[in-house]
Amino acid sequence: MKRFQRNDEYITPPGSLSQLLSHPSNKGSKGIDISIFHDHRYAFFFWNKWTQRLIKENRINYPPCLVTLDWHQDLVFPEDIEKSDLEVLNLDSNHDVAVYAWSNLRSLNDTHILSAAYLNIIGDVYVHCRQGSFESDWENEYIIDRYGNTHTIKKFKDYADLESCLLSSDENHVYFDIDLDFFTLKNPFNGKGSNYTYLSEKTIKKMLSSEHPLMKWIFQRLEGITIATEPEHTGGLLKANRLLHLINNIWFQPSLFTTYPGQWDKETQWKHLR
Repeated sequence: MKRFQRNDEYITPPGSLSQLLSHPSNKGSKGIDISIFHDHRYAFFFWNKWTQRLIKENRINYPPCLVTLDWHQDLVFPEDIEKSDLEVLNLDSNHDVAVYAWSNLRSLNDTHILSAAYLNIIGDVYVHCRQGSFESDWENEYIIDRYGNTHTIKKFKDYADLESCLLSSDENHVYFDIDLDFFTLKNPFNGKGSNYTYLSEKTIKKMLSSEHPLMKWIFQRLEGITIATEPEHTGGLLKANRLLHLINNIWFQPSLFTTYPGQWDKETQWKHLR
């Protein structure tokens, strides 16, 4: 049954949070959103929302590429029946896209990337991940979207290789995506080891520092950030929150979602811009 949607502009997937921030690099540019949620598939909703906005404001000629850090590759191709459903999805309706991300994308959270690519919501895809047992798992893949465009999917074992590739690319717009389980090394839930181990805080701080060449490159082209917490993959809720807290401290002062109406200097700001 079709229902009247009073607040479609404000509908988001269940449990998600989003904050508008100043641009981290380009003063005078429009701000960007950082969106945080539990299930990684909800990123599909936010990428679409931002791409539709960029198109309407005539700010892009092609969709932003996706740079994602994740333990998994999350690169399952949509099947024919899924493609048919995607093709009739109303991308201008927050309600329809939120419901689709919640109920139609796989609960394993591994179809959101290539479903977005199939609809040309995102451009090429750059994945730095840990999943991949054979050399063939790391080869480039390609998907032809519904409009006939070819999207290249590149996978990287090492952060330095991701950096080298992107710094030599001609990408001009970026969505930066993080799944917090990326920061795990041994991960029993993902079938690796018997106990959780993690990247050191020092390593994470270096990777995400605004002074790191790759982060500088991303920030200059940034159109939005998505973060999936997925605590069942990170060793539990407290461990996921610890990792989120670390990212928050690296980038922001004061914390995300700090609001003081009428006192913008007390609200969330990029730490490196203070």
